[in-house]
Amino acid sequence: MCNPLAIASIALTVGSTFLSQRAANKVQSARNSASSAEALRQEEFRRQQAEAFDDTSSGFNREDQDAGIDTAALAREDSFTENLKTFRPGDVPTTGSAPKIVRENLAKELNRSLGEGKSFAQRLARFGAPGENQFGNRVTLGRGEQDQARLGGFSAGSSRVLPLEFLAANQRGAGLRTAADITGALGSVANLAGATGGVTAGPATGTSNFPDILRPNPPIPVRRPI
Repeated sequence: MCNPLAIASIALTVGSTFLSQRAANKVQSARNSASSAEALRQEEFRRQQAEAFDDTSSGFNREDQDAGIDTAALAREDSFTENLKTFRPGDVPTTGSAPKIVRENLAKELNRSLGEGKSFAQRLARFGAPGENQFGNRVTLGRGEQDQARLGGFSAGSSRVLPLEFLAANQRGAGLRTAADITGALGSVANLAGATGGVTAGPATGTSNFPDILRPNPPIPVRRPI
């Protein structure tokens, strides 16, 4: 007949192994989920960084730069000439009643000077436009750098959280591990008891080869009063 303790030891050992494996699977599943979530976050940060870089660098081709210089030149020219106006003979300030020819000549000279002034303003505006456009470029690059630093900080911060998520994942299945430890310990006890000749299938009288741990063997003689 089979030894019940041996059977119990095998069953408890198998149960302990099964529980341990289930606990390990829970831990691994939680770690895999954390890794996958972090990979998705990092991919999103990379996408945003690439998008920010494209937005920053999109205006640095020749056509856009030339258009930026032209726009800056026109804006500067308008600011230089916004208060200038064309003179007509009747608008020329004179004292007394100057002859018409005098007023016309004065108006002509004033308009010529005005034209030269506008031409100079145009050249001055064109001269300063590249510098103004470059200033705009530096502002754009500075903002792009800030965006990259911000997203890079988010990426680094997220990666520093992953080890903490792994620590939390290691706690998954703690109850199963405890049950596995207890089951394994009981299996060891049963195995030890079976190896030392514990309970065997005795006759129907219920006798057992396992020592009676509740009563010394042989029994201590009882002292009776004299």
